[in-house]
Amino acid sequence: MTNLDFLLPKSSPTDLRSIVWPRPMTVLVTAPHPDDFDAIGVTLKYLKNQGHDIHALVAETGSGIDKVYGAGMTQEEKRQLRVREQTGSLRFFGLPDQNFRFLNLNNAPDDQVVDDEANRLFLEKLIRQIHPDLLFMPHGNDSNRAHRDMANMMKAIASKVEWPIALLFNSDVKTIGMKKDFYVGFDEADAQWKAQLLRYHDSQHQRNLRDRKYGFDDRVLMLNRKTATELGIREPYAASFEIDIL
Repeated sequence: MTNLDFLLPKSSPTDLRSIVWPRPMTVLVTAPHPDDFDAIGVTLKYLKNQGHDIHALVAETGSGIDKVYGAGMTQEEKRQLRVREQTGSLRFFGLPDQNFRFLNLNNAPDDQVVDDEANRLFLEKLIRQIHPDLLFMPHGNDSNRAHRDMANMMKAIASKVEWPIALLFNSDVKTIGMKKDFYVGFDEADAQWKAQLLRYHDSQHQRNLRDRKYGFDDRVLMLNRKTATELGIREPYAASFEIDIL
């Protein structure tokens, strides 16, 4: 038994909003890319409004900026552009500056975070400092290698620390498959708020408009609409999560 057993769902899927929280929790989002925080923004807003302490660690990367948007930019300039975009979205969300940090981790040749010993040690040090109860991240069963690597590192670190951590893996447009243990449904007003949050990532928004003929906001919200339909809930949108308590 752990002090997080109240999070074990009695059935899957369970509405996360039905959880009775025994105390305020420390919630940490570990994002392998700028914009991974925003992909679950409505859920994080709900937790923030419940009085939980939200933190974010965001890996720096210039990936995802295409040759049109990034014409003439160095890789470091692309990184800093994405940092500025994420900073704007986090401030719009209402996260205090002291609650988020950008990390210059070791990256693979694609300029995305890689699972290596140095990154594991550095991330473990930060997690011990923040001491989270809930740890959010993209799912490991995902076509994006950085999503997989971040999930693997977080699972390894959470298994080493001396307190229980609930790992919450979120569904992403690149998730191949996952168990839906929890969900958070939301309405059109929250969808529009989330769209505004996502549009702070203008480099990703413009790339989607060029390549897919719809925006970054629509790309993420289409997944949320699909999830709500699959769950058969009354709200038109939903985010879903798989839980593992270590």
